Parts: sequence; C-alpha cells; structure tokens
Amino acid sequence: MKAKSNLINQICNQTRQALCLEVLNSNPHSARADLKGLGRISIYTVQKHAKQTSVLIASLLKGAKNSKLKQQYNRCAKAYGGAIGDLNGAKKILKKKVLSPSDISAFRSRASAAFKGLVTCVDAFDYEIGPGEPSNQPPKLKQANDKFVELYGIVSDIGVNLKSG
Repeated sequence: MKAKSNLINQICNQTRQALCLEVLNSNPHSARADLKGLGRISIYTVQKHAKQTSVLIASLLKGAKNSKLKQQYNRCAKAYGGAIGDLNGAKKILKKKVLSPSDISAFRSRASAAFKGLVTCVDAFDYEIGPGEPSNQPPKLKQANDKFVELYGIVSDIGVNLKSG
C-alpha cells in the first residue's frame, strides 16, 4: 500500500496536488493500482466531468435566445462529445497488459486531442466575439471548463510517466 501511496504522491506532485490527491485517493481501486490503473481512474473522472458539462451545455443551448450563442454552445457540445470519445480511446490503450512505445504515443495523442476539444469550446467564446470585447462565456461553463483543465492535468502527467514494457 505504501508503494501505491508513493506513486500517487509522485503523480500529484507534478500537477494541482490537492485536486489530484482528492481524485486518486477517493477511488477505492487506487490503493492497489499501478500507473496504468491510476490513468484509467483519472480518465474516468475527467469523462464523468465532461459528461456533466455536456448536460450543462445542452441546458444552456436550450435556453439560448440568439443564433450566435446557439452556435457557440453547439461548438462546445461537439467539442465535449469528441473529448469523451478521445478519452475512451486513451482508456482502452491503458487496458493493455504491456504498453509499447507506440501505445504510449497513441495514449498521449488521444489525451491531447481531448484537451484540444476543450480549447475549441473556450475559443468559441473568447475569440469569436471580437478583439477587446469581454467573453460571453457563462460563469458556470467557465467553471466547468476550468475544472476540465485541472482534471486533464492529472491524465497528462500520468501520460508523461508511462513507460513501455
């Protein structure tokens, strides 16, 4: 158990430590998980959050009155849907018994693609409004996007630490 605790501390020292410790220690499977197991746990957490954010986006889209806002929400909905799919692909890779260098590269690529989905959502609000204008991103969506970034950091740091063999 101490070795696994050290592994969790090693990962969490590279990212937002309090959130990382909360995520990894709150799952009962973490106590016996290796690095790939911690990766699956962290991906599960990010996916769960992404699905909750997708529900929020659908609700915001339903209440949107103008076409520009609807377009922005639609971009976010598509981006989060893609991110969930990319995270599924990354999680499947971690189920392999032995990882090759190409598996690790594919994992990192899938995780990175999920993050790019979030960037697409943020860009829909921050760059399509015009220079110097304030973002029209709703506070709840901004909070959800910010949390995705923090949770993604755990997945990314695990990806950096993966080794083949």
